[in-house]
Amino acid sequence: MNPVLVMHQVRGGYGDADILHGVSLTVNPKEIVVIVGPNGAGKSTAMKAVFGLVKIRDGAILFEGEEITGWKPDAIVRRGISYVPQVKNVFAEMTVHENLEMGAFLAKSVKAEAFERIYTLFPDLKAKRNALAGSLSGGQRQMVAMGRALMLNPRLLLLDEPTAGLSPKYMEQIFRICRDVRDTGVAILLVEQHAKQALAFCDRGYVLATGSNRHEGTGQELLNDPEIAQMFLGG
Repeated sequence: MNPVLVMHQVRGGYGDADILHGVSLTVNPKEIVVIVGPNGAGKSTAMKAVFGLVKIRDGAILFEGEEITGWKPDAIVRRGISYVPQVKNVFAEMTVHENLEMGAFLAKSVKAEAFERIYTLFPDLKAKRNALAGSLSGGQRQMVAMGRALMLNPRLLLLDEPTAGLSPKYMEQIFRICRDVRDTGVAILLVEQHAKQALAFCDRGYVLATGSNRHEGTGQELLNDPEIAQMFLGG
């Protein structure tokens, strides 16, 4: 099975400062992979590197076997990768439906089937389709952001802290939706601060610290490792 995404010894950051010091990871088809680690570990920077938002000085990023190192975000979207940032990820003054339309801005035309696919994944949004996104709860806004990112039917979805600030109810719902998205054939790479919960539901995980790989394995392997629990998961 060929990986959807490969990061190989990526070094880079913002301006002249390196945040990543040789980060490597892979995401396979129909797989949820989570990046966890302490604050300042380089988790979000690693994800932004995939999406062309970080200056890469060394290493390579491959998507479906093609090198995309240094590509601009719009070209990466066209290639089949969508990204949901942690903040400012919805158009608050637009309706839910209009937000979804914006997600398909690169498409020549938007078919009704695309909206139905999203509303099937996110039934809460169908009932709120005419509501302003800014009027929704935090969990519902996150669903809008994810739904918009899925409008172009990507093969890889990047999620940066999708459960930040959410109640346990919505956190569980977002994780459940991630599984549903994966089951449609979309691979997912996400960054999470709620490390224990994320590792419990993902297929595989990577632990980063100070911009470098520290541990990797299945979610359960990482959860069961006492050293990782003590150093990175709060005991």
